[in-house]
Amino acid sequence: MSRPLRVLIDARMLIGRFSGVARVVTKLAEELAKQREVKVIALLGNRPYAPWTAHDIEVIQSSFAAEDRTPYRRWRWEQGNLPGLIRQAKADVYHATWNSGIPRNADVPCVLTIHDLIPWEEPKTHFAGMAEAWWYRHAVRTSARRAARVTTVSNYVRSAVLARLGLPPEKVIHVPNGVDQTIGGGGVCADWPYVLYVGGHEPRKNLPGVFAAMRRYWERYGSGLELRLTGRAATLPADAAKEPLRLQLAGPVRFLDDIDDQELERHYRFAVALVLLSRAEGFGLPVLEAMAHGCPVIAAARGALPEVVGDAGILVDPDDTEQISAAVFSLLAPSAFRDALIARGRSRAAMLSWTRTAEQMMRVYQAACASPASASVPVIRLAPSANAPAPTPTIPTMLMRDQQGANASYARG
Repeated sequence: MSRPLRVLIDARMLIGRFSGVARVVTKLAEELAKQREVKVIALLGNRPYAPWTAHDIEVIQSSFAAEDRTPYRRWRWEQGNLPGLIRQAKADVYHATWNSGIPRNADVPCVLTIHDLIPWEEPKTHFAGMAEAWWYRHAVRTSARRAARVTTVSNYVRSAVLARLGLPPEKVIHVPNGVDQTIGGGGVCADWPYVLYVGGHEPRKNLPGVFAAMRRYWERYGSGLELRLTGRAATLPADAAKEPLRLQLAGPVRFLDDIDDQELERHYRFAVALVLLSRAEGFGLPVLEAMAHGCPVIAAARGALPEVVGDAGILVDPDDTEQISAAVFSLLAPSAFRDALIARGRSRAAMLSWTRTAEQMMRVYQAACASPASASVPVIRLAPSANAPAPTPTIPTMLMRDQQGANASYARG
């Protein structure tokens, strides 16, 4: 193709909380926009995204609103509105970046990115009821089947997708997330050293485990170490909501609210460690960002975190408060061990740049356009997941009713 490839990227999630998925999509779009071989068109919801005025990104604003984020309303909007918007964009390929979102009558090859299948595996913590869970699974399953290519952000998710969705292995490609390459960092705040948590507050993030580990640390080593968390105390899940008040009796806890990138980078640079004890992660972008900024990582040996961290951090049992508190203590003072972790973290982060992610995704687009049914790109073949595929559910007639009254949205960004 002599002209740039026109890629329509789904960025409708930007109307909600700026989640990890939103960060991935914005970084990918901005990096792709630097390449001559591609013209990026971003599909927004009913609100503009101001930062893109500084990038070579064409924008299409749609009618998709916050109330359309429930699984059924989102699926219905995509079937009715998305085909026309794809045609309006004059796209050569459409990239559904949000786990689902490929309509049945798209006129161009489509690529689907699946960040994780956590809502599929844990519907009770993500959906208001059986109807929402069914529509979510239906949207993911049909989108994956319609896609010319499916990308996953980790091999862990690729294995889950192959096991759950029954797709041909050659159709599912691992394209890892990236990170901005940085310099500096690796020091500890002298005025008040702190441990850092970065991420959302949904139950799978295991904030009660973070609080329990810090309580144990303060009991064993004293209260001269602060716990800092992104977000607000008001958004904590019920099982963790009372913990900060209790913890203040043992040691200091500080919520950072929704900080900007510059402030987040500063916190990474001077933290004793990033602590991420999630019970499930499709990737775990904060651990990669922390390593890029010279911040040692303590992460749960769950989900995709061991794959992302490798030997560049300390992997722990998220329920073992003794192990976690000892890991934090081992990083408090300058040492050869701390220096080695920082060096390995930087090396690992250097292998995963957004430029590399964009280049890999560009090859996926080209393969999808060349021959959606048979074109191949290199893949990493994995053994099937140990979890057997769930039986395909049948949908009762009652679930076919319009879900406009649903009061819970699909909260993953």
